[in-house]
Amino acid sequence: MGGVDLEAIRGSVREFAERRLRGVARVIDESNGVPEDVLRDVASMGYFSLRVPVEYGGPGLSVLESVVAIEELSRVSSAVGVMATVSGSMVPYPIARYGSRELKERYLGMLAKGSIGAFALTEPCCGSDAAAIMTRAELDGDEFIVSGVKTYITNAPYADFFVTAVRTGRPEDRHKGISLLVIDRKPCVKVSKLEMMGYRGSGTSEVVFEDCRVPRENLIGEVNAGFKKVMMTLNEGRITTSATALGIMQAAFEEAFNYATQRTSMGVPIIEHQLVQYLVSEMAVLLETARLILYEAARRADEGHPDYVRYSSMAKLYVASRGVDLVRMAMQVMGGVGYSRESLVERLYRDIKMVEIGDGTNEIQRMVIVRSLLGRIRPD
Repeated sequence: MGGVDLEAIRGSVREFAERRLRGVARVIDESNGVPEDVLRDVASMGYFSLRVPVEYGGPGLSVLESVVAIEELSRVSSAVGVMATVSGSMVPYPIARYGSRELKERYLGMLAKGSIGAFALTEPCCGSDAAAIMTRAELDGDEFIVSGVKTYITNAPYADFFVTAVRTGRPEDRHKGISLLVIDRKPCVKVSKLEMMGYRGSGTSEVVFEDCRVPRENLIGEVNAGFKKVMMTLNEGRITTSATALGIMQAAFEEAFNYATQRTSMGVPIIEHQLVQYLVSEMAVLLETARLILYEAARRADEGHPDYVRYSSMAKLYVASRGVDLVRMAMQVMGGVGYSRESLVERLYRDIKMVEIGDGTNEIQRMVIVRSLLGRIRPD
C-alpha cells in the first residue's frame, strides 16, 4: 500500500469502517471492549500494522498515509482508531528503526500476520516525567528479569507483546538509565482493564510485570540508551494520535451539520439562524485548519525534516485543544440532543478530551515547541 493515492486509502478505510465498525461502535463504548471477530477483521486489513515495512509483510504506509487511515477509522470508532495508532505506529517504530534483524523479523512479522502490540511507558509514579520510571530490568545471564507496574496502557488486554521502557540503570541516572525491551505476553504479565471516560474499548489498562524473564536479544538497541528511542517514538506517535482527534472532529462536524439542516425552529431549519451559522462556520474552519497542520507535520516526518519534532507537537497541541472546542460547539448546536447519552456527539466529547492528555499533555507540547525553537531538540 506504500505510495498509494491518499484518497484511495481514505475511500478504502472509510468503506471498511462504515461496513464493519459503524454498527458496533456504540457497543464497543458501552461494553469497554472490542469483540474478537472485529479485532480479527481490523487486523486482517493491516490496520494494526500500518507502519510495518513491506519487507516484513506489512502495508508499509508512510506517516501521512497512516494518518489518513487512522482518521477514517476514528471517524467511526475512536477506540479502534487509537488501537491502530499504538499497534500500527508506536509499536513498530522503535523496532523497525533501532531493532536487530532478528527482532524485526519476529515482531514486525507478528504484527503483519495479525498480532497486536502495546507500548508500555507510563507508570503510576510518572506520566510526563518519563525519565523517572521505576519498572526494573536486572540482567541475569542471558535474560533480563523485569518487575514493575505500568498504567494507562492502550491495547493491553489484546496485546501479544509489549514494547516496554524499563530502568536498567540507577534511579538517579534518570534518562541515562532507561532501556527498551520487547516483552511477550506470558503468565508473568498481569493486565487489569481500567474504566476510562473516553476511548472506551481500546483496552486502557494497568500492566504488572512480575519477575518476567526476557531474553537479552529482546533489547532494542543498547542498554541504558532507550530514552531517546522512547522520545522519538512519541514524536511520531503524537502525529498519529492526533489523527484520532481529527477523525472525531470530522464526525462531530458531520453530525452537527446534518442536525442543523434538519432541525427546525421558528419555521425554518436552524442552519438559517445567524448564531448557528457562526458555530457551523467556525467548526468548518477549525476542522480544515487542523487537517492542514496535521498533514504538514506528517509530511515533514516522512521527509525527515529537521523541524518535524516541533511540527509534531504543534499539530498535537492544536488538534487536541481546538478539537475539544469543535466538539463542544457541535454539542451546542444540537442542544439537549447532543448532551444525551444516546447522542454520538456525547461519546465524541468524552473521547476527544484524552488527546489533550495522552502522549504528552498540552503543557508538555508547549515545552517541546519552545525547546525546539531554542534549538535544544533535534530528531536523531
